[in-house]
Amino acid sequence: MSARKKEKPPHIQVTLTTRGLRALTQDDAEKLAFIPGGQLFDLVPVTKRSDRQLRTYWKALGLVVKVTQKWPTAETLHRDIKMTLGYREQVVNMRTGEITLVPDSIALDKMDHEDFCNFMNQAMALIADTVGFDPLAFLNEDHAA
Repeated sequence: MSARKKEKPPHIQVTLTTRGLRALTQDDAEKLAFIPGGQLFDLVPVTKRSDRQLRTYWKALGLVVKVTQKWPTAETLHRDIKMTLGYREQVVNMRTGEITLVPDSIALDKMDHEDFCNFMNQAMALIADTVGFDPLAFLNEDHAA
């Protein structure tokens, strides 16, 4: 009895559209074409943080800092946003027992795509309420011109 290596099924990525599932690339479509009808699949949603989305976030913060001059840097505004929205944790001084609040991280390995989308939506709404304009709308207008 020979030990046969079990063949792995092809890795196929699909995206969910209003019409149903669609192969992500031409290669995925070709792999899918060779699978017989009625095949059962286990689908696992893939969420990936977008570098482009993160760049847009920082660009919006930079714009707010430049236009309003209420914060010295985008990093300062970012810290204030996290603190205001409750993205913070308690740190205890081991000598005094004093509790201090510090901002949480939004690093790629700390916050998934869905959580970052929620954070960014809240942050942009907070900024709009605080400074009187939506920085994303302003960026879109600037980009369209």
